[in-house]
Amino acid sequence: MNAWLLSIAGIVVIGVLVELLFTDSPMHKFVRSIYAFFILLVIVMPLPGLFQRDIPVGGGIDFDWELVTSINLQSTQAAQARATRALDQNNFEGVIVTVIPEPNIPTFRIERVYINAWHHRNNINARGEIIRIIRAVLNIDEGRIIYHA
Repeated sequence: MNAWLLSIAGIVVIGVLVELLFTDSPMHKFVRSIYAFFILLVIVMPLPGLFQRDIPVGGGIDFDWELVTSINLQSTQAAQARATRALDQNNFEGVIVTVIPEPNIPTFRIERVYINAWHHRNNINARGEIIRIIRAVLNIDEGRIIYHA
């Protein structure tokens, strides 16, 4: 970011100097259009990097890990609340859902979901239905769900 701002400042300074040199010249319009092109080029150069799908971790990008942790905590709590609400709506009250996010990544992804369904341990069909609901609500595969009854 600093290099980009310095490039803009440098091209502006060079442009001012060139503008002073060619003030009364018949090439004045040509020089100004070339100058405008270079300013546009310098401003637009970093834009393709903003549209990349995968941001490389550690490649010169510093993350505010305190903020990332805070957002992941909020996302974890929201996922747990969504799962619990969906289970309650399907008459599986008392099921405890614990969502564990993947550590040390700047985006929220679920590593594991622990389900404690001890209230429903005598219901043979409960396990399959609870897992189906959790998979649908949290959009995770069954291999990431650990069920305890």
